[in-house]
Amino acid sequence: MDYDNLIFLHIPKAAGSTLHPVLERHYSKRNYLTISLPEQLEAFKQSPEAERHRIHLLKGHMPFGMHEYLTGRSRYITLLRHPAERVVSHYYYVKRRPGHYLHHHVAAGMNLAEFASVGLSGEMDNGQVRLLSGHDQDIPCGACTRDLLDTAKSNIEDHFAVAGLTERFDESLVMMAIELGWNWTPYYLNRNVTQDKPVAKQIDPVALKAIEQANPLDFELYDWAGQRFQIQLARRQPEVDARIAQLNRANRLYRPWGSLADTLKRNLKSRLAACASVPA
Repeated sequence: MDYDNLIFLHIPKAAGSTLHPVLERHYSKRNYLTISLPEQLEAFKQSPEAERHRIHLLKGHMPFGMHEYLTGRSRYITLLRHPAERVVSHYYYVKRRPGHYLHHHVAAGMNLAEFASVGLSGEMDNGQVRLLSGHDQDIPCGACTRDLLDTAKSNIEDHFAVAGLTERFDESLVMMAIELGWNWTPYYLNRNVTQDKPVAKQIDPVALKAIEQANPLDFELYDWAGQRFQIQLARRQPEVDARIAQLNRANRLYRPWGSLADTLKRNLKSRLAACASVPA
């Protein structure tokens, strides 16, 4: 391998929850760290060098640039998603999560067009360009510039083994296997899929327009990344086809018992939570 560390930059609502377990199978728990919250990211930055030195898989919601806190050579991977699909998925995810920091807005009756356009969070304001250029909520809504888009493109070109597409997950996964030199066949279960949401072509035109107006740089980045990914695939097409066949076989074997294991874990978690809520 030509790298010491792998960094998975997980863009929210872009199939990252499905990819996390795939990566975790091939690193010991001591050598990987998952970032979910800003405070976790800051804590990692401030942690002793010896603690950061043992991390060889860093993954989660974080902006580009975390390779500076790791020891050795790092390569990145990510999955981008069509901006309209991503915002729609985010809206319905927030709607069914009472604990989400934006839930009270949606619960009060905010519709999709308003959710996308009123500047609630940078997540709906060119959120993919923000993260891939090394920024997050530090730039006010409406203030992203083309310089950020150019920086995001440069970062992908210089540091990412694969910037795949959620809509082409299997091809993205096998391209990661090829580019990163995995000598194992990945397999997966679809996780954290937002239910009961419309796809982009079913979105109300007013809402779609609001999403487009709030995310012009994300739309441009997605188109550019799609063209780049297609070229990357074409260069390795025979190997990609062979790996896709291997992936399909592995998924057919894994998914029946993997789904059963997930169900058992959820049931156990629910029972433990119920027991914890019973007064002593």
